[in-house]
Amino acid sequence: MSCDKERVPITGENASFALREAGLDLSPAQLRVEAREDRWLVSLPGGRLAWFAANARGRERLQLERRILRLLSERCSFQVPRILFESCQGWDVRAAVPGLCDPWGLYRRTLTDTPLARRIGSAIGSILVERHTRIARSDFIGWLPTQPAWPEPSDRIKRRLPDVIDDRRLLAEIDHALKMYDGVVALADDHVLVHGDLELHNIAVDPETIEIQGVFDYDGADWAGRHHDFRYLLFDHRQEDALEAALAVYESALERTLSRHRIRLYNAVCAISFLAFRLGVPPEHSCGRTLTEDVDWVRGALSRL
Repeated sequence: MSCDKERVPITGENASFALREAGLDLSPAQLRVEAREDRWLVSLPGGRLAWFAANARGRERLQLERRILRLLSERCSFQVPRILFESCQGWDVRAAVPGLCDPWGLYRRTLTDTPLARRIGSAIGSILVERHTRIARSDFIGWLPTQPAWPEPSDRIKRRLPDVIDDRRLLAEIDHALKMYDGVVALADDHVLVHGDLELHNIAVDPETIEIQGVFDYDGADWAGRHHDFRYLLFDHRQEDALEAALAVYESALERTLSRHRIRLYNAVCAISFLAFRLGVPPEHSCGRTLTEDVDWVRGALSRL
């Protein structure tokens, strides 16, 4: 997670002016500008997106993601955003993955529609088979992070949590989970190109059939243990249908068995990290979830361990 210090502002007016370099004559009224951590996202007509850096870190993130997207486009059959134009100033224009992105709607449906959860899981399993087998370590030497950016380091989580919750029993359970997480050692052949945030909010589906059209938001990708790519397929602690469907496809294709315990542990520690990230945020305010929802996720995730 990044702060907004030294953020260079992007408005509809200066975005409209900049986009002329890409041959796009669009008025400010045709653009929707959103702040995204170290970057600005500008939505354009025709299913196109422009990304501008807000600071030096943002420029690095955009450059890294463009390299990943081009490699995925060359090697894999599933859709990712296509780079349509890259400016020498560091910004770019992309064609978005077509389809509907409705994470909360999909989540609610999967709670009661087991066949849908399994279809989504199977499709993601097939995507991961491609990405984990068609991209090699040699493609990334020297420029891709080799540690997941999330969850945050355990010591940072531990420092912040007591100022977020005061439940001693829960804090003790969290401490135990963090110790387990820090003790995990991923072998060299377990490392693959990991998305970093492969969840319902980063997939697009056909609005009629709900078939997955593609995956986006690769700016947090890294070369890490393959189990990280499955951690958010645990949509809810009450069911694991999507995860098991994904693993059925994946394990059969690669002829290797993944650790359910490790996937559950990674999910739990991510939940814990999101809870710690709430430091200074009022309980009723959302960081994606309210405090109550974050605590419920942590409790549910820990119960699976």
